[in-house]
Amino acid sequence: MLRAKDPMRMLKISQLASSWASGVCEPEQEMAQPCRCCKMRCWYDVAQAAKMELGHVPGEAGEQEVLATLKVIRACMISECTY
Repeated sequence: MLRAKDPMRMLKISQLASSWASGVCEPEQEMAQPCRCCKMRCWYDVAQAAKMELGHVPGEAGEQEVLATLKVIRACMISECTY
């Protein structure tokens, strides 16, 4: 289970998510709005990683999953999207 108080697991998920670098933005969008595109990558990639880790969409087994996933998304945005 994804827990907000499990920093090592959250770090691993964040690292996995940042390595996917999904193509959420077109190259033109990436050049015009790199911060927005980075944040969108964090959102989609962390949500996908959490879904794979949990075996279901975060939140299906309780609010704590959603809160933990949002914390990982925030951590990704802070570490990956600060230019």
